[in-house]
Amino acid sequence: MRYLMGIDEGTTGCKACLFDENGLLVNSASREYPSYYPKPGWVEQDIEQIKECVFASCKEAIEKSCVNPNDIIGISHSNQGITMVLLDENEQPVREKTIGWQDLRYVDILPELQAKVNENEYWEISGMMYGTYNIPVLNWIQENEPKVWAKVKHICSHQDYFLRQYGADGYFIDEGCANFMSMARMEDNEWDERLMKAYNVDSSMLPIIIHEPGKVVGYVTEEASQKTGLPIGCSVCLGGLDTNCCSMGAGAKDAGTQVLIMGTAGVSILITDKSKMDPNKRITVRSNPGFGNWQSYIMTNTGASSFRWFRDELCSMEVATGKLMGVDPYDIITSIAHNSSPGANGVTALTCFQGSHTRKKNEKARGTFFGINLGTTKADIAEAILEGICFEMKDILNMNEELSGEVKNIRLCGGVAKSPLWCQMFADILQRPVELTEVSELGSLGAAMCAGIGSGIFKDCVNAIDKCVHVSKIYTPDEINEKIYAESYDRWNKFYAIANNDIYI
Repeated sequence: MRYLMGIDEGTTGCKACLFDENGLLVNSASREYPSYYPKPGWVEQDIEQIKECVFASCKEAIEKSCVNPNDIIGISHSNQGITMVLLDENEQPVREKTIGWQDLRYVDILPELQAKVNENEYWEISGMMYGTYNIPVLNWIQENEPKVWAKVKHICSHQDYFLRQYGADGYFIDEGCANFMSMARMEDNEWDERLMKAYNVDSSMLPIIIHEPGKVVGYVTEEASQKTGLPIGCSVCLGGLDTNCCSMGAGAKDAGTQVLIMGTAGVSILITDKSKMDPNKRITVRSNPGFGNWQSYIMTNTGASSFRWFRDELCSMEVATGKLMGVDPYDIITSIAHNSSPGANGVTALTCFQGSHTRKKNEKARGTFFGINLGTTKADIAEAILEGICFEMKDILNMNEELSGEVKNIRLCGGVAKSPLWCQMFADILQRPVELTEVSELGSLGAAMCAGIGSGIFKDCVNAIDKCVHVSKIYTPDEINEKIYAESYDRWNKFYAIANNDIYI
């Protein structure tokens, strides 16, 4: 039996998953790591800290599996959004911490960028809006940390950084990550001179864009083998953006498939046959690598990370109980939410803790609660947060369908998919059946499928999906809860309108 390692390196933690050649999960290991918030709206991470967690998780997963490491023939990597790693001529980070993709310090310099390439031109070239993701932090560094910028020789996504750590021959990036860097043309996914100029970036600083999912870009070195447990000579294969890997792991190959990815961010990907640009510039249209069709893409900036905030700041007892009992504290907290009722007893949560990037786009939006009274319980607040996250995704799904056409089936993935309560809530709020696949760690599976393509186990992306992806459960809407949530959704929309006009200014 041959095996594949898929690494899902997310914003809040990493998962290393070992799969067999049929896509069955053999074993896994994970680590969490922190983000740092030095100023309001700023988000930073320590790449060395993340690297230690990734390598340790990889080694642990292999050791726990009892698989002969020499039977592992390929590794690939799924990476978080587009948090960039800036490297000097010796390929060492130039900043003590990387600036996270959620960071908002760039907002004040957007007018300077728009003077170089106006918003409409930028949209037509890249399919992106200025500030959709945090690439303008490059300009912020140039203005505020010129000595740091002077040292920059390589600009990497986390994926190409880690592929290089394993043994890649250089810095290589997939179409999805290149798209998120906001310097690539939508039409052919190649770097665009005019967009690079807007960010004062030379093409020599950027990784090489690879259009072939799973392409072998190097082999595991002796040094990397010692740190990860992977065998020397194991194929290092191009992976992808976390959302692309999740989409592939969910089996999103045909038009009409809607993937909802609930991790740190909340992401909606609708597969379409044609690229249709949003006249309101809210929805990104980009290629679906390996399938010849398109993704209609939109995301929230916080998603389930608002629930992590609730866990970390208000649920210390539940976290401690989870450690004592060997239970995931999220399971305890969601069970607390179950003690409330649909509608959260009148409490409404706007979960845009780090700005809103949806139909209600506003970088100044923040988490806000309405309807709290002296009878409000922790269960009500937990329920309201869960509902608020679902409401935002419902809004996104409606937008995607309005622009791109009929949604034929919905596949839910991310940490949310592990919670039956939350899965049922999604079905009730969306008023549609919600599908789960056999493997819950879809980011890791998508990365492993890329490794399987590169190492010759799978012929192509379609073949990988046919062999590895199977629907295991379908949640159908509850008619009574549907009506309650529909009223709560109307209330959520009204409160956001009030906050957007009078508070988020």
